[in-house]
Amino acid sequence: MRNLHPKSFGLLLLIAGAQFSYANRNFSDNLRTVLQRIESQSDRYDKDLAELVRFPSVSALHQHEGDVLAAARWLSERLQAAGLQNVEILSTDGPQPVVYGEWLGATNPHAPTVLVYGHYDVQPVDPLDAWESPPFEVSKRDGYYYGRGVDDDKGGLLQAVQAVEAWLQETGAVPINVKFLLEGQEEVMSPHLTAFLQRHAGRLVADLALSADGGQPAADRGGISLGLRGVVSLQLDVVTADTDMHSGMKGGSSANSNHVLAALLAGMRDPRTQAVTVEGFYDDVARITDLDRRDMEMYDFNPEKEAAELGLLGHVGEEGYSILEQRWLRPTLEVVGMAGGFTGEGIKTVIPRSAMAKISCRLAPRQTPQDILKKVARHIETHCPVYARCNVTALGGGAFPFTSPRNSPGNAAAAAVHAALSDKRPLYLRDGATIPALAAFQQVLNVDTTKFGWGLSERIHAPNERLRVDMYDKGRRAWAMLLEELPRHFAAAAEAEAMEATGAMESLRGDGSRHGALGAEAAEMGRHIPGRDDALHEEL
Repeated sequence: MRNLHPKSFGLLLLIAGAQFSYANRNFSDNLRTVLQRIESQSDRYDKDLAELVRFPSVSALHQHEGDVLAAARWLSERLQAAGLQNVEILSTDGPQPVVYGEWLGATNPHAPTVLVYGHYDVQPVDPLDAWESPPFEVSKRDGYYYGRGVDDDKGGLLQAVQAVEAWLQETGAVPINVKFLLEGQEEVMSPHLTAFLQRHAGRLVADLALSADGGQPAADRGGISLGLRGVVSLQLDVVTADTDMHSGMKGGSSANSNHVLAALLAGMRDPRTQAVTVEGFYDDVARITDLDRRDMEMYDFNPEKEAAELGLLGHVGEEGYSILEQRWLRPTLEVVGMAGGFTGEGIKTVIPRSAMAKISCRLAPRQTPQDILKKVARHIETHCPVYARCNVTALGGGAFPFTSPRNSPGNAAAAAVHAALSDKRPLYLRDGATIPALAAFQQVLNVDTTKFGWGLSERIHAPNERLRVDMYDKGRRAWAMLLEELPRHFAAAAEAEAMEATGAMESLRGDGSRHGALGAEAAEMGRHIPGRDDALHEEL
C-alpha cells in the first residue's frame, strides 16, 4: 500500500463521511483499555520527559555533541523498552545520529506503514539569566512543564512512543505498522537528512509519515497543517579596511563597515510597502486562492490579542496582504543577527574594519532555497560599494517549502481524532515555520506527512519554554486513537480508487441523494477538491 491520494469527488465523500461520524462513534474495547493504560501511567510519562530533557542536546553547539549522542542512546533504550524492534542508532554525515525502531506486525490488510518523525535536538538556551528555572531540569508548576525541549520536540516525540507502547502493553500489537525516525539536527535545518534518507530509502518505505513535531492552534481546537514555509539562511560579511581606526582621526573620510552593512540591509526592503526589493524574489510565489482565504477566515486570528500577549509594539509586513497571508503564504527576508564594532559596556571610539549580519529567508510554495540564495547574493554583489568587500556564505543547506494534501487519508484520520477529542471540526491552516524533513520525505521517499504535534508552541526557541500538562496527556491519547483510526481511512481510499477503476463511481455520481447528503457534509467541513487551475493546490 503506497501513497493513496484523494483523486476524485467520490473519495472526498467517503472520507468526509468517515470524519463527520467519528465524534459519535464508540471506542473499540481495545482502544478503551489502551486509553485506560495511558491514564494509569502518567507518573511514568513525567519521568520520561524529565530524563530526556536532562540531556542538553543542543545541535548548534559543538560542545554538546556528546550530549546529543547521549540523548540518542537514551531514546534507543526507550524504544526498546516500549517494545519496538530492530532499534538502531544510525550515523549521518554529521555528529548527530538518527534513532530508528520499528514494529511491523499489523494484520489488518488496510493497515498502512507509517513513518513517525520527531527530533531530539533542541535550541540553545541563551540568555540563561532569563530562565526562571534551570532549562535542562523539568519544572512542573501552575499546570505547565518548563524546560528546553518540553514542547519542541522531546515532549512531542515521547507522546508517540508512549502511545505505541500502550497498544503493545494492552493488546500485544499495534493497529498499523510503525517505523520511528528520530533525528538530532532539525534545529540546524537537517543538513544531512536528505543524504541519510537516500541511503536508507529501502528501509524507510512507508505509506504515510506522521510528524510529532508541530503544534495545535488552541487547547480546545485542533488543526490540520496544509503546509510549512521553506528556509534558506546566509551570512553577509562586510570589510572596509585591514584594521579598526580612530573615529576622530579617520572619521568622516574613511569607509565604515557598519554604515555599508546598514545600507545594504535597509536597501533589501521597500520602506513604504515593506516588500523585499531583491530582483526576482517573488517570481515563483504561488498565488493565494479563495480556499486559502477561507481557511484564514475560519482561523479567526486576533492581532490585538497577540500583540498584547507578546508586548508587540505593532505588526509590520508586506503591503496588500493580511497578517496570516504574510505568515502562511508569502516569503520573507529577515535580519536575525548583526555585529560590528565595539558592543561591550561603555564606548570605544573606533571605525570598525568589518561588520556581519545573518539573514534568514522563509520560502513560499514553489520557491527553492538555491534560487533565493543566488538572487540575494546577486543583489548584494550589485549594491556593494567599491570601497567595501561583501562576502556571502550559505548557512546550512536550506529547506524546501512543504505542502500537505488537504484530503489525504492521514489528514482525514487526524481530523476525525480532533473531532472526537474536542467535539469541534479542526481548522485547516498553514505555518510560517519550517520542518526540513517533511519536504525531504516527499522528495526522497515519495510520502506525504500529516503533522500531529500537541504543544501550543509557547515560548519555544526562547527562555522558559513550556508545555501544558493537559496537552502532554491529550497528545498521548490522540496518538493512541490515531493508530486505530488510520486503517479505516486507508480502506476508504482504497475503496474509492477501486470504484473509480471499475467505473462504479459513475453510478455514485448519478445518485443525487447520496451525493447531496455527503457533499453537504464535505462542504460544511471545508474539504473541497481544488480545481485544476488552482495554482497552489493543483498538486493535491
